[in-house]
Amino acid sequence: MEFVGFQHTFPVFLLSLIWLGSILLIWWSYSKEKKIDSKIRLGLSSLRTFSVSILFLLVFNPIFFSKDLKKSPQNLMILLDSSESMSLNKGDYKGTATYKNVLDELQQLEQQLNISWYQFGNFVRPSNAIDSIRFNDSDSRLTQAIQQVQALKEDFQGVLLVSDGIHNSTVDASIEAELTGLPFYVVAMGDTNGVQDVSIIDVQRSSLGYLNTSHEFLVSIQADGYANEQLTLSMSDLMGNVLESTTLEVKTSGQRIVHSFRVNLNEIGLQSYRFSIEDLENEWTLLNNELRTSVQVIDDQIDVVHIAYQVHPDVRMIRDIVSTNPQMRLHTVTLQRDGSLLETELDEDLEADVVIIHGEPWVDIRELTEKIGLELSSMPLVYLHIPSPVRSRLLNSSVWDPMNSWFDNSVGRFQLNSNTNETVSPVNANSLTSSRHPIVADIPRITESTPSLSGVLSRPLSLYDTIINARYIGDQEVFPTIQVKQFSSSRTVLVSHWNWYLFYQSSRDQLRKYVDQLISNMIYWVNSSPNEDNIQINTSRTIYSFNESVQFNATLLNDSGQPENDSSVEILIYEQDSMNAVLSSDDVLETQISTNNTPKDKYERTELHSNIQLTPLGSGEYTGTIDIDEEGIFSYDAIVRKNGAEVTRNSGQFIIQKSNDEFVVTSRNNSLLQRIATETDGYFVEYNEIELLRDSMQTTGLFETVDILVEEYFYPVQKVFWFFIVLILLGLEWFGRKSYGLL
Repeated sequence: MEFVGFQHTFPVFLLSLIWLGSILLIWWSYSKEKKIDSKIRLGLSSLRTFSVSILFLLVFNPIFFSKDLKKSPQNLMILLDSSESMSLNKGDYKGTATYKNVLDELQQLEQQLNISWYQFGNFVRPSNAIDSIRFNDSDSRLTQAIQQVQALKEDFQGVLLVSDGIHNSTVDASIEAELTGLPFYVVAMGDTNGVQDVSIIDVQRSSLGYLNTSHEFLVSIQADGYANEQLTLSMSDLMGNVLESTTLEVKTSGQRIVHSFRVNLNEIGLQSYRFSIEDLENEWTLLNNELRTSVQVIDDQIDVVHIAYQVHPDVRMIRDIVSTNPQMRLHTVTLQRDGSLLETELDEDLEADVVIIHGEPWVDIRELTEKIGLELSSMPLVYLHIPSPVRSRLLNSSVWDPMNSWFDNSVGRFQLNSNTNETVSPVNANSLTSSRHPIVADIPRITESTPSLSGVLSRPLSLYDTIINARYIGDQEVFPTIQVKQFSSSRTVLVSHWNWYLFYQSSRDQLRKYVDQLISNMIYWVNSSPNEDNIQINTSRTIYSFNESVQFNATLLNDSGQPENDSSVEILIYEQDSMNAVLSSDDVLETQISTNNTPKDKYERTELHSNIQLTPLGSGEYTGTIDIDEEGIFSYDAIVRKNGAEVTRNSGQFIIQKSNDEFVVTSRNNSLLQRIATETDGYFVEYNEIELLRDSMQTTGLFETVDILVEEYFYPVQKVFWFFIVLILLGLEWFGRKSYGLL
């Protein structure tokens, strides 16, 4: 044992001075006791000196270090596949019974090895009670399990994998296993024989749909052992009504068929659909003959009123972009030279979520408001500048105050290139945490020269944030192209350049996508409430498999856009009446649009099912998971509180249903399991050859003990022993003083 040093926060000089003073005081006090012998005075003073010195040493907190080599069994990690496919009875493999027998034999390895048990399926977790393992995970994430071994590899000398090798990842698990540098001993479970079976593998669809539109579902079917047969595929709604049925021809065994269904979305909410194959003769299992999926249907089309003050190719471009976007509904207003409207009839009940004013206005906003019946001055606005050919202007409204200077500014040609296609940090704090503004999110990066834009030579407007700049061709000076301002309840976008139609008509797909996404993003941004950026609470998905944890995520920002870390987020979960309950929600997307003022009776519920409190992670992020062990349609309220007071309440829905992923492929993946063993210098055996596995471990020296360097730090202050010593010394002194009449 070696002395390392002292660990304390007190000055050494001060402690030493106090200790020395205490010792001198002890000797001085006993030197005055002349009625007892000098040897007795020396003994009593020594007892007190030793006790005080020990206390001062403990205050100094001395540290000692020792290291030693000890013999120890080697460490082995056992990864147990707990997915549903492990419980299938197929051939000689008897599902759970066979698995239990294998576990009993593997437990005997604990006599020679230090074993850590883990199981994996939907996720990896320690398995302390392997006798109670249940095979109900709806997914087998083999690759992720091996990737986690990488983080723990320093603690183990080998890995024993018990699995059938059936998993859904496209990443080769054998490569991940080789990267760990550990030998993998593989016990192959399940059966390799083919079966006569038909299964629905997957349903591809967009998770978001819009009311009164057509939605496509692509159903993938795998047919094994049914060559030259027919099968009937049906699509049903949530109530069990068959929406469409078709007969498909299977030409060869093992053929994969993809069939398309189209459905009109007539109801708002989280709509669930069931795809099923009619039972075939001698089919091995019917568990994979059906698959459910869902679509979030919203009536969230943005009503866009596009007001054009003149005819220009940009006007046609904007209207094309809006009219072809399924999330937008276009209403056009076109003013002629005499001030009349080109449209012969306007909808009497015209509504607008976003107003686009296109071209330099020469009709006053109040006059236009009377013509179309909308209070334009208070609405979310996108203004796109084009100089007016009409010289008379009636600009009596404050709506035009920000860009009044544009109307008489000089005009020049500009180039939008890779050097100017970068956003700048907003001048004023807003509710965004990213340095990239949502208006330029997901737009293609421009890497080559672009068509020239025309624009006014204008400096940035006061209180506006510049989002995109352009370079003036005359002297290469940079001028703002798009500027934005966020008010307390609405937003405004100002575009000082025109001739964007040259992008839209370009032969380069990159430029066409650029202007399409840019215009769409402007409309999305001005349409959304500023508060929606501040509070976002959602589930990671809208559909979860049975026995899969439901994850909630929240992001909270304050009014100045800074992370809010001192709030609490409580999730109240309610179960709908049944899987056949009719849902009615337009507020939950796959990415979950937040709704801050949803009434408490938005969803038809039964009693409260469960509740959780989200855990703060910092930076305004909160998260939490909950396990729900039953199928159904669930709604939730997310309540945000600050200092005990409720700040906001969001609502949403999700579905928990059984998955057939584990029953689509039932033949053991021998090739993958053998690669894992071979490429890691491990060993491969089948479930009935455990004795061969033990022999291999013996041959490779896994059963041999290894020298382990045990390092240990010793802190005397943590040992009660020293305090007992102090008490004994002080006690002996007290009895001595009492015996000699010094008390």
